[in-house]
Amino acid sequence: MGLAKKATLDDVNLKIMVWGESGSGKSRFALSSPSPIVIDLEGSTRLYAEQFDFYKAEVNKTDNRASNPATLTVNLIEEILKGEYPDRKTLIVDPITDLLDCIEDVSAKKYEQMVGKKVGELNQLQKTKWYAYRREMARTVLNQLKDVPMNLILVARARNVWDTKEGKLQPVGLTYDALDIVEYLMDIVIQLERAEEGTKAIVKKSRIGNLPKILEVKDYSTIENALKSNDKKLAGEQK
Repeated sequence: MGLAKKATLDDVNLKIMVWGESGSGKSRFALSSPSPIVIDLEGSTRLYAEQFDFYKAEVNKTDNRASNPATLTVNLIEEILKGEYPDRKTLIVDPITDLLDCIEDVSAKKYEQMVGKKVGELNQLQKTKWYAYRREMARTVLNQLKDVPMNLILVARARNVWDTKEGKLQPVGLTYDALDIVEYLMDIVIQLERAEEGTKAIVKKSRIGNLPKILEVKDYSTIENALKSNDKKLAGEQK
């Protein structure tokens, strides 16, 4: 048998960032994914324990393997790669915002030790180097997450976008509360919004298929079904 075969979406582990305001259904959407294991950095997923079948990992200050979000994440990835959770198909980080904040804190301490100065005391050139260092540290962990052989869902909070309008600095919109590099590394980025008729997903980015710009979302299967539908459509057009 040859080494290559026809590629289909059945071979794809989806890498998704989902973001939105509080109450938009981000955690529920993530937990509806296939056989999830969640890095729960808010301690809130236990509320869904009777609705979904999932494993959870939380920060534990008394356990060196899980003493902060970054340590917990890296060590859980190692356990996954060792095959300790063979029945799990999706890894969730909820929220990625807290993980990135922790990585920044750890990076700042290391960088301050390297340069002998507090981050807040750096001049502009030194700050540019610090930002590059911080970005690289975050990217290292994000790449480890991305390379886990499972579906990946990163849940992010929303934050205001500020701009000067009518002579005043004021919020002019919303975006995700995470580094820009997170969006770059993901296959799909969606914003969830609660509407009167249910939840809708605004597709901000999709590398996999040509998803509609707005989807009425029941749960994770909505995304899977939309992708499969589009895959079949493209296959039909190519015949």
